[in-house]
Amino acid sequence: MAILTIDMRNGRTDDQKRSLASALLDVVSKATGESRDNVFLVIHESRGIDFVENGHHLPDYVKS
Repeated sequence: MAILTIDMRNGRTDDQKRSLASALLDVVSKATGESRDNVFLVIHESRGIDFVENGHHLPDYVKS
């Protein structure tokens, strides 16, 4: 079994998260030989302020 954890900023729609999950399951299944049923994915969402890059807090995600 493969277990994936994704940390990302709040702001994606449910459809975007479903699309991301499906694509990740496909890639991991192909790369590892595991069936999609044996790939477990957890998506953690946080506010932008909870992410710091190069010493700067990130803004919340806004689709451009």
